[in-house]
Amino acid sequence: MKKNLLFAASLLAVSGFMAACGTSDTAEEPTETTDTSEETADTAPEDTVEEALEEEVAEDVPAEEAVEEETEDSGSGTDATEDSPEEASGDVSEAVETEGTLTQSDEQAYELYVLPGYELTSEEPNKDSLYVAEDDSVFMRIETFTTEQLDFASAEETMKQTLNAVNPDAEAVEGQPLENSAVTNSSVYEVDSTEGTVTGITFEKEDLIVRLTIFDNEELNATEDFKRMGQTIERTE
Repeated sequence: MKKNLLFAASLLAVSGFMAACGTSDTAEEPTETTDTSEETADTAPEDTVEEALEEEVAEDVPAEEAVEEETEDSGSGTDATEDSPEEASGDVSEAVETEGTLTQSDEQAYELYVLPGYELTSEEPNKDSLYVAEDDSVFMRIETFTTEQLDFASAEETMKQTLNAVNPDAEAVEGQPLENSAVTNSSVYEVDSTEGTVTGITFEKEDLIVRLTIFDNEELNATEDFKRMGQTIERTE
């Protein structure tokens, strides 16, 4: 009986010791959990910052792509702008033909396009006058010849003499030749007068010699329009 009691007491002691050990192990585990939480707490802000940076980068990418697209579009606009001079460098007659009215001379064998605001009339034999409708003192005298009647050099010399007669005290200044693919020879001279600038133009176009004498003033400044219309002259016979 005593042996049995001792044996039971021993079992109780062992059970108590094991329980104490289990309690100690269990108590130590939360400490490890707490450490893990601290590590998680320490690393969480870093992960959050990295994620925020990644989101910012992701948001910036479309903006950069948009800038690239705008740059490409701007490039396209630049190309278009660069193409404009090529279109502008074409024959001036193309624009005049679109805006003007094809008009036949009553006295000479030619026709030309007349812009709005201008009128064509016969001045005297072999000479027409294309003038500004609101002021006929601003006009262009038109003379035409076949290459059999007159050569370019002779027509040019006569033009110089005409300008010298306009202002004997001034020498005519040579300007830029006409830029027109249909014109084979051309010369341009200018001289100042009391009324304004007088411009003399001589050019050869196929088998036609043309002399244009432009009387302009600073108020209307129609010389460029006269030049454009004059270059549309075509022989009709």
